[in-house]
Amino acid sequence: MLVDTISLELFRNTAQWKANGLIFLHEGFFMMRDFRFHQRDFLQPQQPYRLSEGRVVWVKSGTATYAINLIEYHFRAGDLIVFYSDSLIEKRGHSDDFTFDAFAFERRFGMNMPSLNPSVDAEGKRLSFARVHLTKHAQSIVGQYVSLLWKVVHEEPFNNENVQMLIHSLLLYHRQQHLGKEEFLTAKNRREELIHRFLALISLHAATERRIPFYADKLCVEPHYLSTLVKESTGQTVMQWINQTAIKEVKVWLAYSDESITEIAYRLAFPDSSALTKFFRRETGVTPSQYREQAKG
Repeated sequence: MLVDTISLELFRNTAQWKANGLIFLHEGFFMMRDFRFHQRDFLQPQQPYRLSEGRVVWVKSGTATYAINLIEYHFRAGDLIVFYSDSLIEKRGHSDDFTFDAFAFERRFGMNMPSLNPSVDAEGKRLSFARVHLTKHAQSIVGQYVSLLWKVVHEEPFNNENVQMLIHSLLLYHRQQHLGKEEFLTAKNRREELIHRFLALISLHAATERRIPFYADKLCVEPHYLSTLVKESTGQTVMQWINQTAIKEVKVWLAYSDESITEIAYRLAFPDSSALTKFFRRETGVTPSQYREQAKG
């Protein structure tokens, strides 16, 4: 299984990470305040990460750029973001003054909020995240929510129910704020919409589905039309997108799991470990074993 490397890092190296901001950890739940990238870094560039649980992030200063399910987004101070689970995330960069508050919890925390699960918009398209840029007034309210949550999590004994109720209330406030001004995976026309849907589909399925007809069928278009559209719109072929995304998924399992190369090959629908090794070396120039050693080094 995949290991949540962020939680693992925080629990294993708590003292070192506290140089970056305030941290609270409790049995599958973590919260960060006034956090900044300083001595160490989360999500190294070029290393994709599969988000297994939902996360809530409030950007307090600076800017950051991340690719979420293959599409690049820019975040700035004042953004309140709910990241949905099962999203493929890649860090592209951030400003020196980028700071944020955030919290997340694993399923064992006992909370399964619909607002933090994969969602769809009114047209049935899968969403990667929900973001709203807060007004000064709304930022003040969110700041009070976060301050109260920070105080409540430190009460002894830890009260799951109180923490969950506060989180639920904050998520409802977030939903109220973004009504009518959502920043989801929207498209300006049918061609752009198809490209967005294609990228969302391969971010979910490229690990095990690497055939063009599969995606054409999901999008209700002919394979030739999909190939032409993707090449004209992105400059890359469908197979280039599929292979690149499949490589990202392999990298996730190599970096964040202890499964053997054979087990990963089976999980990701390769005939055997030799086929996976050949594919990975062709696309990256190194073997899976070499990459794993570098990633975990």
